[in-house]
Amino acid sequence: MATSPPGFEPATADGPVLSLMSKRLRALRKKYNRILQMEASLAQGKILNKEQEEVLRSKPGVVALIDEYEKLKSPLAAAVQEEVARTACHSLPNPNPVTHEAEESSSQSANDAIEDLLSLLYFGFLLM
Repeated sequence: MATSPPGFEPATADGPVLSLMSKRLRALRKKYNRILQMEASLAQGKILNKEQEEVLRSKPGVVALIDEYEKLKSPLAAAVQEEVARTACHSLPNPNPVTHEAEESSSQSANDAIEDLLSLLYFGFLLM
């Protein structure tokens, strides 16, 4: 059995943003499963209380957030891998230097992706 290095935690291996997204996505999927159970109960003729009705009304927002998180997850994972690779490249001599413009463009697209994610998280929490 391999041991992990000190201070290494699997949840943080992907970075704080992906870890937060994974936790949020897991919570949204749990909420979605509860909504499906409530719909099944309603179809069987059971009466829902007010809290359950509110959760049931939030279904479109929950579905939209799950879709958005899933769409963002792979580009962010690629960005994390790129950042890890870039960090590794800085410690090694670079045989193919990247032009400043290409590096700036890559940095700008990463900043745009992070800004979009933060907006999504902010507005997603407003829906809850």
